[in-house]
Amino acid sequence: MNSSKGKLLAVIAGYGEGLGEAIKRTFEDDGYEVVTVSRSGGMILADTTDANDVNRAFAKISALHGTPDVVICNTAILTIEGFLSTTSPRFEETWRTSVMSVFNIAQATIPLMAKQGGGTILVTGATAGLRGGKNFSAFSSAKFALRGLTQSLAREFQPQNIHIAHIVIDGIIWSPVSQGRFPTLLEDKAIKPKDAADVYLFITKQPSSAWTQEIDIRPYNETF
Repeated sequence: MNSSKGKLLAVIAGYGEGLGEAIKRTFEDDGYEVVTVSRSGGMILADTTDANDVNRAFAKISALHGTPDVVICNTAILTIEGFLSTTSPRFEETWRTSVMSVFNIAQATIPLMAKQGGGTILVTGATAGLRGGKNFSAFSSAKFALRGLTQSLAREFQPQNIHIAHIVIDGIIWSPVSQGRFPTLLEDKAIKPKDAADVYLFITKQPSSAWTQEIDIRPYNETF
């Protein structure tokens, strides 16, 4: 327990309404101190695609709260558009938000976790990381890369007692943003944020003899 209050410390990077807020509340209800990081609206403001910004953010977290026990990487841009309509800046932005962000966060936190004797890093992925769909060229390529990065990190740092897991979100998270983007979406056909957040918390409680490196979450009526 490394936070200033003697509690376990969780950091949510890419925090926002919907899943991010549900994870925050779920971990707090379990007794964690939670620090949120985002470009806007988080307790600590940072552009996670910028290594210097990430290093400053986690240096501040370490100074004020201690070494994180859990880091949740929830950064992404959902880009849905035809390949020929996708500009190179948008393609790169989609990749950097998903992949470069996790690279920067992992480089900032893994040495701290290794020094304290362990920790957990949870990475939010998507079905697009398993198969590339029409009009998802930017998003799928980013999520494929993110899955590969997460697998590599898990294999390299598991022997140092750092549990790194990739969570495949196979469906739409119910939130005001998703309701605006998908007006015909019904709540019964979406993933409830609290239910997904419970899965994140469950993974942090797994004993080291039975770790999950990847898990998928989908509503009961989702085709797969």
